[in-house]
Amino acid sequence: MNTDTVLILRTCAADMTSHGGFVWPEAGHVEAPDWDPTPNCGHGLHGCLWGEGDGGLLDWSAGARWLVVEVPADSIVDLQGKVKFPAGTVVYCGDRLSATTYLLADPRVASRAVHGPRSPAA
Repeated sequence: MNTDTVLILRTCAADMTSHGGFVWPEAGHVEAPDWDPTPNCGHGLHGCLWGEGDGGLLDWSAGARWLVVEVPADSIVDLQGKVKFPAGTVVYCGDRLSATTYLLADPRVASRAVHGPRSPAA
């Protein structure tokens, strides 16, 4: 277990795009082209730290792609309900249930209130 990193849950459209047309890779290194560490939304990559936060920011549509991104812990900027970060490694990409199952298998996540194992109405 790596305590120097955290896991971020995020979603993309079926074509792997997110806000502003940024295209996420299905695996491997990803980096924000416009990184700014100020604690304001924008200028970075965004998601839910440990799968927790504002679930309304996730794409719950049937075709959405759910990603788990490993990120250096010291690069996280808290935005209250989500976080942003300059770069990371996409370690999983799939549907909602498979991505959250992957995330929950990490012992650092097991006791957290992760979005996605159930439908948002459950």
